[in-house]
Amino acid sequence: MRVTHILWLARIAVAASVIAGGAWAQDAKRESGRGRSGDAADRQAQHLLDKALELMEYKQYERGIAMLNTVVRDNQGSMLAHRANMAMGKHYLAQNKPKDSLSYFVLLTRVLAPQPGEQQTEEEVELFRESLFQAGFAQYQAGQYAAAFPMFRRLTEVAGKSKWANLAHYYIGKSHYNLKNWNKAIDALSLVGTEVAETGEELGRVEIGQRFYAKVWDDDIPVMRMLGIPVKAKISVSSGDSETVSAVPIAGKKNEMLASVPTEVGTPKPNDGKLQMMGGDTITSTYVDQSTFDGKRDVPRSGKVRAVSTGTIGFFLGDYDTPAYLAFPGQPQALLLRDIDLDKTPGAETLTVTVRSLYKQKAKEAAADSVDALDIFAVDEDEEDKWKERDRITVTLTEKGAPPVIRSGAFIGTVELAPLEKDVTPDLNDAVLHCDELDELAVSYTDKVHLYGDEPRTSEARVKVSGKVHSGVSAEQFVVFESLLKARKGSVEAEALIGLGDVYKDMGLEERAAQRANEALKKVDPIIMDRSKLPGELVEKSFKLKWEGELLKDNFEAATETCLAFNRLYPESVLADRALMTVGRSLAQKGQYGEAVLIYEKVLELQNPISAAEAQYRIGETLQKQAEEIAKAAEQNNSQWGGKSARLAQLGSAMQAYRRTFEAYPESSYAADALGKVVRYYVDKGSFAQAAVMLENCFDNYPDAAFLDEMLMLWAKVAYRMGDSEMSKEKLRQLIFNYPQSSQVSTARSKLAALEARDAE
Repeated sequence: MRVTHILWLARIAVAASVIAGGAWAQDAKRESGRGRSGDAADRQAQHLLDKALELMEYKQYERGIAMLNTVVRDNQGSMLAHRANMAMGKHYLAQNKPKDSLSYFVLLTRVLAPQPGEQQTEEEVELFRESLFQAGFAQYQAGQYAAAFPMFRRLTEVAGKSKWANLAHYYIGKSHYNLKNWNKAIDALSLVGTEVAETGEELGRVEIGQRFYAKVWDDDIPVMRMLGIPVKAKISVSSGDSETVSAVPIAGKKNEMLASVPTEVGTPKPNDGKLQMMGGDTITSTYVDQSTFDGKRDVPRSGKVRAVSTGTIGFFLGDYDTPAYLAFPGQPQALLLRDIDLDKTPGAETLTVTVRSLYKQKAKEAAADSVDALDIFAVDEDEEDKWKERDRITVTLTEKGAPPVIRSGAFIGTVELAPLEKDVTPDLNDAVLHCDELDELAVSYTDKVHLYGDEPRTSEARVKVSGKVHSGVSAEQFVVFESLLKARKGSVEAEALIGLGDVYKDMGLEERAAQRANEALKKVDPIIMDRSKLPGELVEKSFKLKWEGELLKDNFEAATETCLAFNRLYPESVLADRALMTVGRSLAQKGQYGEAVLIYEKVLELQNPISAAEAQYRIGETLQKQAEEIAKAAEQNNSQWGGKSARLAQLGSAMQAYRRTFEAYPESSYAADALGKVVRYYVDKGSFAQAAVMLENCFDNYPDAAFLDEMLMLWAKVAYRMGDSEMSKEKLRQLIFNYPQSSQVSTARSKLAALEARDAE
C-alpha cells in the first residue's frame, strides 16, 4: 500500500519536475501595483534590485546582500522590498542556513497576509503563498518537522487547487514519514496531485546564455543507477538545435537527478554539447519513463520553457568589456546594450537610445535646529537633492559582429562628450553631449521581453563625469567627504570596542567591558544623530552596535528603547525583533522574570513582529517558571500556600498567556505546544469537561502536532474520569493504531486490556 502511493507520487512529479528548469524565472516579477511610467526612485530601486539579483546569481553574495538590504530599507512596504526579502531568505536557505532564512519568510507571511476587505494583486497573492511554503520548507530543512506543519497546513487552506497545495501535502507527508508516523504519511502523500492546477498557465522562462537545468524525479532512479542504466533527457529548441544529456545525481535526493546543458545565441549545431538558440525560442525537455505505475513502458514526460534575454545597458571603456566608472569631457564614451531578443535577422540590427547629462540641484538648507533635534531617535524627513537635465542626444547602436551572419545580441556605439562652456546653453539638436565636472551621464533601455515577467522592465545606467584630462603637472585641491569618512571610521572603531568588551565580559571583567561599551556608544551616537546625511547601511549598523553596547552594560531598558526606535525607522527589518528576543531570553535566564515578560510584550508592540508567536509563548513559559519557583519556595518553607493546589493556582496567568498564543497565532509552530500545556493544566486541575473541549480542539486544528499520542492518552484518562468507558477505549485504540512507535503504546495496551476485561465481567 505504501509503495503504491510513492510510485504514484513519482509518476506525477516527473512531468512537473522537468518543467522546473525555467521555473526560477518566476521569482522576480515586476511590481504590478505601480504604473508603468513610475517615478525615478522606483526605476532606480528596480535597477538596484535587478543588479543585486544578478550579483547573487554570479555568487557575489556580500555585494548582493548589501544591495538587497538597501532595497528593503529604501522601499519599505513595496513589492520591491518584499521580493528583496524573499531573495535573501532563499539565499540563506540555499547556503544551508534555514534559521537565518526563516526570519525573512515569516516576515513576508505577516506583511503579505490578506486583510478583511482588502483586494490583493496577483503578485501579492503568489508571493504570500510562496512565503508560506518557504517558511515551512525552511523548518523542514532544519529537521523541525513539527514546526513546519502549521505553515504547510495554512498553505493548503489559502492556496487550494494550486502547485503550492500539492507541495504542501507532499512535505506534510514527508515530515510524517521522517517522524515514522506511517499512516499519516500515507494519508498526506495520497493527496498529492488531487489539487489540480489551473490550465493555460504561461510557460516558465530561461535566460539565453545561462546554463539550462531540467530536474528528473522518478522513484525508479535508484534501481536504474544500481543496474547501470543512464538517466537521460532530450532537450530541443524550436529553432532546430537539440542535445541528449545524461543526468547527474543530486546530493541527498536519491529519487532526483539533474540534466543540464550550456546555452548560447547562434544557429543550430545539434549534438555539439551546447544549445544554440535565439530570442523567442521554446525549449522542450523530454524524459522517457521506462516503467509507469499502470504498467505502460517508455512513456515520454515533457515540459516546455521559453527562451528570453534580459536586456542590460551600460557605460564601458573602449574595449566594450570593462565597465566605465568615470566619463571625461572631450573623450568619447562607449555604450553597450545586450539583448538577444532584438536580434531578428542574420544581419546587423540597429536601435537608438537617448543619453542625458544631469546636474544636481541642491535642496534648501534645513531651518535652525529645534529642541527635537537632540532626540537621536526622532524620525524626520529631509528634503532630497534633485537631478536636472543639462543636455541630451540620441545615439544609434549597431549590433556587434562579423558578417555574413551576425548573431551577437550586443549593440555598441559611442557618445561624443564636450565640456560645458561658460554662459553657453547646450544645443539639444547637435550630436555632442555637453557636461560639467560632477555631472552624471544617464541612459536607459526598456525591455519588453525578459526573464522577470510581463511588465516592461527598465535597465538604467549612470556614470559620473570627472574633470578634464590634463597632460601636464598641476596642483589641485580636493574636498574630502569628511562626515562620511568620520562616520565609517567611528563605526569600525565601535565594532572593535564592542568585540573587546565581549571578551572582557566573558572573562568576568564587567567594569572593563562597560568602559569599552561606553567608548563605543560615544562613537555611534553621532552617526545616528546625523543619519539623514549618511548611507542607510551605516545607520543600521550603528543602531545594532548601540544596543549591543547597552547590553554589554546590562542596561536592558536602554537596549530595548534603541530596538524600538530602530523598528520605527525600519519596520521591515528583522534585526530589532531578534535583538529584543535575545534581551528577553537573557533576562529570563537570569531569573528576572518580570523584566523578561515586559521585553516580550515590547516585541508584540513592534511593527511586523516576526517573533510575535514565540514572544507570546515565552511570556507563558516565563510566568510558568516564576509560578513553579514561588510554589517550590513555599513548599520548602512549609507554607500553607505550598503543594499541588498552590502550584496550580499560581499557573493561572501562565495559562492565559498560553491560551493567547494558540488563539492569536494559530498558524505558528508554538500554538500546538501552548494548547497542549493548557490541556495538561485542566487535567491536573480536575476540570475534565474543559479538558475534553480543549482536546477536541487540539485534534481538529493541529492534526500534525508531535504530542498527539500523549493527548490521546490524556483523552482516554479524561473520558474514564467522566464515566465514558467506550470513548476511553476508542482513544486508546486510536493511539495504538496511529502511533505504533510511541512510548505510550505499551501503557495504552495494558490499560485497554484492563478496560476490556472489566467490561467483559
